[in-house]
Amino acid sequence: MKVNLLAFALCCILSHVQADDTRYERFYLRERALPQGGNGGSSGICVAGSLSEECGAKKNESCGLCSAYSLECGVNSECVEASTCTNSICGGDIANTREPLHCTPSGLSLSILKNFEYADVGVTDSLVKLLGPSDPTMAAALVIAVPHGGSLRPDYINDRKTNDPTYCPSGGCRVSADSYTKQIAEQIASKFIQNYCKVPYLIINELHRSKMDANREIGEAAFGNAIAESAWTKFHEYINEAQTHIQTEFDTVYNEASIEGVRGLVFDVHGYAGTDWHNEGSDFIQWGYRLGKDSLDQNAVNNCPIDITSSSTRGSFTHARQMPDESLECLVRGPKSLGQRFNEQLPLSLASSETCGRGLPSLDYQDPKAVASDPTYCADNDGVCSYYSGGYDVKVHERMDWDNDPTFSGIHMNTVQAELPRCIRFATDEVHEEVGDKLSIALCSFMTDLFGSDIC
Repeated sequence: MKVNLLAFALCCILSHVQADDTRYERFYLRERALPQGGNGGSSGICVAGSLSEECGAKKNESCGLCSAYSLECGVNSECVEASTCTNSICGGDIANTREPLHCTPSGLSLSILKNFEYADVGVTDSLVKLLGPSDPTMAAALVIAVPHGGSLRPDYINDRKTNDPTYCPSGGCRVSADSYTKQIAEQIASKFIQNYCKVPYLIINELHRSKMDANREIGEAAFGNAIAESAWTKFHEYINEAQTHIQTEFDTVYNEASIEGVRGLVFDVHGYAGTDWHNEGSDFIQWGYRLGKDSLDQNAVNNCPIDITSSSTRGSFTHARQMPDESLECLVRGPKSLGQRFNEQLPLSLASSETCGRGLPSLDYQDPKAVASDPTYCADNDGVCSYYSGGYDVKVHERMDWDNDPTFSGIHMNTVQAELPRCIRFATDEVHEEVGDKLSIALCSFMTDLFGSDIC
């Protein structure tokens, strides 16, 4: 929904605008137990419609930080749906679902288009692959990148260290792989072909993260090793090559700010341990648009909506946010957001879990900062858990001239990062297949609403 965002923000700040009559039922919140000391003790439940005698006086204690779940105190001290900025702006948005076509993808498959190898006496290793359609006219306008899913640990590349003073930032270097992200990405691509008879592009870094981190600047990524540097370069060149194929096949479109963008999407697949969260790791899919927790904080008055607090070149949807009838607020956490689309498509294998696979942010969980500060979910000693807002890949590949466009003045392509939780990644092959299927539908539906049905 496109609105006069400045006028809305002033109205929201000065008049406390109430939400539309539209209400969204959050069925999976009904069984969320409160922290010890909440309303009704440890067995209390904070849901729309449940009574809470102390709600008006002690909302945080009695409702378990209701504001994190778009709940507030009603006139009779009950928890009701809150009047959030997102609900008010995006409540009328309709998320269309691009249903599977039940086509027959005969002869369609992922083909190896490029394969960067290391070869020596008795050794031939594939380090980076670009896969996609053998016939470009059968492409989907989707690039899937997997920077941390590789398992190859060759001796001819030195190990990256977590605390190397030359290459690591003050917080140290990450060297752990994002287990099973390669397999899930392959399932997404396979299901895309089965559902829509279109073949996405898939770029895989086969090297273990202890050898090369494709989601960092080249120094931290490769530690000066020439082979790792070459693999890093190929990974990013292959993403850009896939983007260029999509630009050729699907063209570009100008948004209302006269920014030219490719009709397509880059989807960067990651995994996170989330050990600072309860339940041996957070269950949420953390969707990253290069907007941090503070930018998405709904308790900050000047963040209503995020369109007016985030500059036109901030975030990874510089192009999409100003397409006709779109806004950054709604694309990130409204009914049409990727997080909410997957919530609505949630695989049956995950339905019994309270939060596994739910999007953060999404319409159901709009505020990552509030959720990450809720002791119901966050077990960190300082009371604030990690939220991954998007890294190097989604930053640089939002520009088609990825290594030479510091001013964001060239052609754009929308990008998004998904951090998959352990409850998905370490599940069965059947769960991986079902998640791949539902993510393919969510991705195609999102792109179709933005750019039209020829996209996938």
